[in-house]
Amino acid sequence: METAQLQEAAAQLCREIRAHLEQRGAALSEAVRSYPTPIARCDEQLPGLLESRREVMQLLEESDATLVEAFAAAAVRWDDPAALSLVARAQRVRQAS
Repeated sequence: METAQLQEAAAQLCREIRAHLEQRGAALSEAVRSYPTPIARCDEQLPGLLESRREVMQLLEESDATLVEAFAAAAVRWDDPAALSLVARAQRVRQAS
């Protein structure tokens, strides 16, 4: 691939990753809002939802230069086929450069 094509592929990938993160963040926020109450002190699921949402918000603050690697590191822990597909695309773009 030519340099301009690689740059455009990387920019498009960053846009798609950000869109995916925004969707994931919205879904996590909705899950937190609709979490059943009252919440017991021993609840183990809510802290996980809150941590996942925090992680997504932090990823959205990443610059394009660091987003892909940070997203790839996080996405391998998620049960999210769309995220893993984006990671695979990122690897192909990286190999083409």
